[in-house]
Amino acid sequence: MNSTCIRLALTAALCGGVTVSAQNVPLVPAHRTASSANPPAVSVVARVNGAALSQRDLQHEMQSLFPYSEVHKGRVPGQYAADVRRKALQQIIFDELVHQEALRRKMTVSTAIFSDILKQAKSRFPSQAEYESYAAQEYGSVRGFEKQLRRGILIALLVDREITQKARMTDAQVRQVYSANKERFLKPESIWVQSISMNIPEKATPVQRAQARKRAEIVLPQAKAAKTFEAFGQLAEKYSEDDWRIMMGDHLLLHRGRLPEAVENVAFRLKTGESSEIIETSEAFVIVRVNGKQASSQIPFSQVSKSLREDLEKARLADLRAQFEQKLRSRYKVEELK
Repeated sequence: MNSTCIRLALTAALCGGVTVSAQNVPLVPAHRTASSANPPAVSVVARVNGAALSQRDLQHEMQSLFPYSEVHKGRVPGQYAADVRRKALQQIIFDELVHQEALRRKMTVSTAIFSDILKQAKSRFPSQAEYESYAAQEYGSVRGFEKQLRRGILIALLVDREITQKARMTDAQVRQVYSANKERFLKPESIWVQSISMNIPEKATPVQRAQARKRAEIVLPQAKAAKTFEAFGQLAEKYSEDDWRIMMGDHLLLHRGRLPEAVENVAFRLKTGESSEIIETSEAFVIVRVNGKQASSQIPFSQVSKSLREDLEKARLADLRAQFEQKLRSRYKVEELK
């Protein structure tokens, strides 16, 4: 069982609602507790108020951030290494800042919460013996593992208090944003079209362009005469050279901006049931038929409230985290080492 499993056990337990204050706590670290008893200088990547964060701490975090590290034998491929290392370093520093702040505030982990999360962590091992073996191998002892688990819970609780809970928005707040920005929630004008296209070869010669246009001119009278979706669709299946021919040329309903500009300018001027003249684009000579239109309309709050809330809370989480980290960095000395 690797450190990611410990991470998942801790997260699952916290998010399972052990207590009201522990619900929905963000992911917390699985690296070892920093120690002021510094390991060899070569292995130290950062210090927070003198507490050392080791290369192994960093490696654990990098493996957690890079989901395919196990496929690469625990290593992050070179093209991703610098970015993943940077993010991992900032994360372990942030975790230690939060941990030290929790200790400064004299926060503690209740016996009930710790027992429940430890039970869930142990349940991820096939046996007690394997749990003890892992704890000894990765953390020196069962006590070392449980100390780290307690540290992770403490970090999670403070992050929940200072960031997660404060980022939550009420229904009234979400609705206020919606009401103040209704133009963002307009369903654009849309059109339902079919097409018949005669493709122009890449780097076409004048002769090739003329040939493509001639093919369109042959089909045009039949397209104009087609009075139904099916009749136009049969022509598309027979003559069209674009990928939509297998769908009877049907593009379904498209809002403005989804069609080539030249086609869109013509199509939105046509009436339902009308077919266009030949429209020239950079890639083809096109004939379109309009089968229906929908005017722009306001999307109801009920349809966007969930996604809007998620977007707003995600943005607030990022802002609050940055603010909290800046506050902690102003209080504690942070040294990033090469």
